[in-house]
Amino acid sequence: MRVRLLAVALCVVAPISAQRAGGQGSGATAAEPAPRGPDGHVSLGSVPGKKGYWEVRPGLGGFPRAADVPFQPWARAVYEYRQATNAKDSPLVACKAATGPAFFNAPGFEITEVPEQKEILILNIAGPHSWRVIHMDGRSHPVDPRPTFLGDSIGHWEGDTLAIDTVGLNEKQWPAGSYPTTSQLHLTERISRPDLKTLSYEATIDDPGAYTKPWSIHWTISQKTASKWIPGGETFEYICEDAGR
Repeated sequence: MRVRLLAVALCVVAPISAQRAGGQGSGATAAEPAPRGPDGHVSLGSVPGKKGYWEVRPGLGGFPRAADVPFQPWARAVYEYRQATNAKDSPLVACKAATGPAFFNAPGFEITEVPEQKEILILNIAGPHSWRVIHMDGRSHPVDPRPTFLGDSIGHWEGDTLAIDTVGLNEKQWPAGSYPTTSQLHLTERISRPDLKTLSYEATIDDPGAYTKPWSIHWTISQKTASKWIPGGETFEYICEDAGR
């Protein structure tokens, strides 16, 4: 009799344990998949029926510890000065544009594909309300690009990851926050969207004018972070020059 009761108990407990291990019965729900474009690759922004934008809150970060950054001596001194003065000289404060990691600042951004032009646009709500153009037509960089705030960016898809390569950047901007860069900067970025409400970003700073070797920045926006995907949201007007006046 005891053997039969033990066998029944094990039969009851095993399915319940299996359900819990699989996430069933615990309130867990599967993440909604990322939307896809007509050509099948992941869309990093809005698509019909899945409108929204990426909201950025302070603390997105992703920068390594200064102790782990391979500074040249002059670059370390500049970084330490900027930190000590609370980055008061940042061009972003003066409503100047910045590319790379500095482009993704509060209050947020949108990523839009323009397939007929073979371009991807990254639109920034903050700062000078600027936009980056990522050329997706297979072109190469100009041989001698004119240095600009946003540089010359070309991109391609590596599976569901957008890989961006940027050169031709001037020295008037701070693309990596208080970490200085020079016109030798070669910036590479990788952006992916594993599900509807998650965006992962990685940037590699390769600047032999300021650092002894390349180093990386990375962050992720998800429903567990302060920054989030805003379903149904729309980008809005933000006039940098009018702030506080």
